[in-house]
Amino acid sequence: MKVLVVDDSKPIFMMVSQMLEELGHQAVWAENGQDAIEKINENADFELVLLDWNMPVMDGLEFLVKNGTESFCPAPIVMMTTENKPEKIQEALKNGAVDYIMKPFTADILENKIEMVCD
Repeated sequence: MKVLVVDDSKPIFMMVSQMLEELGHQAVWAENGQDAIEKINENADFELVLLDWNMPVMDGLEFLVKNGTESFCPAPIVMMTTENKPEKIQEALKNGAVDYIMKPFTADILENKIEMVCD
């Protein structure tokens, strides 16, 4: 499965991409929401998006809101975040995220989340 990992931190991307590759998936990196939109427009075959909340240029919530009005991303979107306030999580889910995963997380947690949202 091809997974778009949207996070402004290259070390986080490297960690998540290694987990994904060990699970048999391919990871593509986007540094922010705007970069993610460009990657999706170039190649729309992503089966999952892992989306950070706090990023420059366009954050995760802005990406969700824009996707809600423009529908450019058909893949399920899972927030990867340190945001643990219930109202923030509800806001992301209300705006199109299918689930969320709290950072830091393990490969087992990631694998379970992928199975839940993609099967």
